[in-house]
Amino acid sequence: MKQISKLIAAMLLTVLIQATQLFAQAGSIPIRVVRFNDDIPAGSNFMVDIYDNFGEARDGMISDWGYSMFVSYNGTKILFDGGASAPILKNNAEAAGIDLTDIDFAVLSHSHGDHTPGIHYLVEVNPDVTIYVPKDEKFGYGDTGDNKKYRKGYMYKSDHVVFVTESREIADGITLIATESANTGTFSKYPPHGKEPRLVPLPELSLALAIKDGSQVLISGCSHTGIELITAETKKALKSDILFVTGGFHLGPYNESYIEDLAGQMKNELGVTYCAATHCTGRKGIGIFETAYGDRFVKGGLGTKIVFPK
Repeated sequence: MKQISKLIAAMLLTVLIQATQLFAQAGSIPIRVVRFNDDIPAGSNFMVDIYDNFGEARDGMISDWGYSMFVSYNGTKILFDGGASAPILKNNAEAAGIDLTDIDFAVLSHSHGDHTPGIHYLVEVNPDVTIYVPKDEKFGYGDTGDNKKYRKGYMYKSDHVVFVTESREIADGITLIATESANTGTFSKYPPHGKEPRLVPLPELSLALAIKDGSQVLISGCSHTGIELITAETKKALKSDILFVTGGFHLGPYNESYIEDLAGQMKNELGVTYCAATHCTGRKGIGIFETAYGDRFVKGGLGTKIVFPK
């Protein structure tokens, strides 16, 4: 009887040790995903995907082609992109319990219509919010001289649009990474390009957030520049490692071999520890990145809350 009791006690001790180890491991994971309505420790840094075509409609949220990410970083509230529909952004923000009147500033990754219309609603409810946009005439960029005045008749009716022409820190630990896509843009045949049209590359902004260990969390919109080039530019500009990259990687046009090589480059050459590909990455691309990253692939999508370090 005593031997059985000792055996049971030993088994219980083993289970307790294993459980303690699992909890310790879980606590040490720097990037984790919960549902948007799950509680997290007060003061945590987190982001909530409030507009995405990846992830089913749930808990009152509407799935739609486009992208918008709410970010809470060291007490600053940021809206990165606005999705393709102002009414859907409104609906999804309300469903997620996010008050857009509290947004400190917004960042537009680029001028395409699956990222910009929702900002009209943000301006409506939060008219004094600062909106950072790339140097792109579709946003109203022109010869405004001091780069502060807004030219009426363009995208947003706001006097708080700031045009970003190069990578720069806009607040403590918050840096906008400016790049241009050689793949996407507009063509011009104006002289002297009448015979050979000139491509005007698409300007993009990505959002880098510094964490205490010196590395960065990076959010991209559609990565028309190339997610690997955006990541490399972030490392170069900030002279730091990249802990986590999320957003759309725009990999629909590419074959499996290309995407496999890209995932390997992101993981091994650029040293990105965790990633959460979504939106325009496409299901094929998302699957390949998940295979490459294994348990360090973060499954995001509509309605997910991603907690990241301070």
